[in-house]
Amino acid sequence: MRVVNVALFLIGVAEAHYHFPYLITGNSKDTVKWKHVRQVKNPDSNDFVSGGPTSPDIRCYQNGKKAETGKVAAGDKLGIGASQGVFHPGPIQFYMAKAPAGVNIADWDGSGSVWFKTYSEKPPTSKLGETQSWASGNKQDFSFTVPKSTPSGDYLVRIEHIALHNTGNPQIYVACGQVTVTNGGNGTPGPLVAFPGAYAARDPGVVFNLYGGGQYKAPGPAVWTG
Repeated sequence: MRVVNVALFLIGVAEAHYHFPYLITGNSKDTVKWKHVRQVKNPDSNDFVSGGPTSPDIRCYQNGKKAETGKVAAGDKLGIGASQGVFHPGPIQFYMAKAPAGVNIADWDGSGSVWFKTYSEKPPTSKLGETQSWASGNKQDFSFTVPKSTPSGDYLVRIEHIALHNTGNPQIYVACGQVTVTNGGNGTPGPLVAFPGAYAARDPGVVFNLYGGGQYKAPGPAVWTG
């Protein structure tokens, strides 16, 4: 009986969290997990990144398995879907990073100051501690519009959810998809940041106290809108 109870407990832990295995391009969404999104290190446990915002895993949390590369036009919708509803309170954010010329996107790890922010969920004006008060609350699909001036090329697209319910010990969920941007423009995305490096361990936007009042500000640079 004790073994059964432990097994049930572990199943409950796995179901309590989530990961982001489905790429969304335009009106299309993957139906196969990890097709265009790099498989994370914990696809079975659904757990968050261990080590916090300064861990190397904060970039993509990938396990080394290859992913295919999707396609999206500049000015179209791009996003990533979760395995289940994102129920913890806290912001969804997106970043993109363009692979250097001549580098195969499937082999590129996204290191260095190459990431620019494309979306940052605004916090609710009240009831910060309630999941349903955040726009992301209990939703599974998240997306943004790729700026029309985004240069054509191969990109990593990174989603993160910063769960703030455990004050001082955030749960950060991340995943990276692979896309080729077509019909792009001549914009200069920025500011550019690195992961790790974009957030400090005690960044106010990472260790924010949802239940202590005050205005929340998400970590990282400003959103590049083209």
